[in-house]
Amino acid sequence: MTEASVPKAPSSPPHTSQPGFAGFYREHFRAEHQHPANVSLHVLGVIASAAWLIWAISSQMPWLALAYPVVHAVPGLLGHRLFERNAAVGDVRVLRRDFPMAWFILGNHVLVLDLMLSGLRRLRRPL
Repeated sequence: MTEASVPKAPSSPPHTSQPGFAGFYREHFRAEHQHPANVSLHVLGVIASAAWLIWAISSQMPWLALAYPVVHAVPGLLGHRLFERNAAVGDVRVLRRDFPMAWFILGNHVLVLDLMLSGLRRLRRPL
């Protein structure tokens, strides 16, 4: 085998077209969640789904935990449908395949955490 026929290893890693979760959250998720009522409904969905999960697991009917994704998603979907109205993204967010579905669920939780931390920062500021 001659030296010319051996392929060379790439000098840098190949560029991926999809960002990691942090890039997705900063560039896509936050941009699609601008309206305060929509954000509030997302927060409601996260809190309601956490309460639902705790209740379902501690009850005599733990199979109700299977409804977690529905309880989590419905308030946010209503928020997008009623308030955000982003035609570029579309109204049917459940069918999106541009990013993993788990990233949207995780994005909701990170959004709530961001809001809580920003509220704490405001409380700490001297008057």
